[in-house]
Amino acid sequence: MTLWIQLAKFACFETDHFVLRPFSYEDGEDFYTIVSHAENLPFIFPVLKDKEIAVATMVEKFIRSPLGNWALIEKNSGRMIGALCLEKLDEHLRTAELSYFLKKDHWGQGLMTEAVRNLVYLSFYKVGLKELVIITHEENVASQRVARKAGFVQINHYRGSDRYSHKMRNYLKFSLKKADFNLEMYEENQ
Repeated sequence: MTLWIQLAKFACFETDHFVLRPFSYEDGEDFYTIVSHAENLPFIFPVLKDKEIAVATMVEKFIRSPLGNWALIEKNSGRMIGALCLEKLDEHLRTAELSYFLKKDHWGQGLMTEAVRNLVYLSFYKVGLKELVIITHEENVASQRVARKAGFVQINHYRGSDRYSHKMRNYLKFSLKKADFNLEMYEENQ
C-alpha cells in the first residue's frame, strides 16, 4: 500500500483536545485571524493583512493538496487554531518534514506537543514512515521545545536562506526515527 493511500486513510483523526482534519474553505475566517497577526506566526510566513490573500494562501497551501495537511480544530470551541503538515514526503525513503503553527493564545499549554506526538505515532505506525525531521529558526525556542518533548533530537545547526524573506538565517534541524520513538511514552500520554 502506498504512503498516499495510508495518508488518505488518516485524513481525519482525534487527540484529547483536537480534531485533525483537512482544511476547508469555511476555515478561512479562523485562518485569517491567525495569519493577520504577527505574534501568531513569527517564524512561519509574513503577516497577511488582506483577507482575500489570506484565504487564497490557505487554499493554495493547505486545500489544493490536502494529504499531509491537517487543520487543528479545538474540540471545545470548534475553531481552527493551528495546523500540522507533513512536507517533503519521500515515498522511497519513507521520510518527511513536520511543520506546525498554533495561534498564540494557545501557546505554552502542551497542545502542540500533544498534536505532534499523535502525528508522529500515526506517521510511524499507521502510515509507514521511518524518519521525521523538524527544522526551526534558531531563535524559535518554543518550537524546539515541542520537538524535544515529542522525542526529536537535534542533529544539525546550519545557516540558510529563509524561504519567504530570502534572508540568511540560522536553523536547527531535529530528527526522530521510528527505531528511536518511545512508544511507551506515547502510550502513557494517551
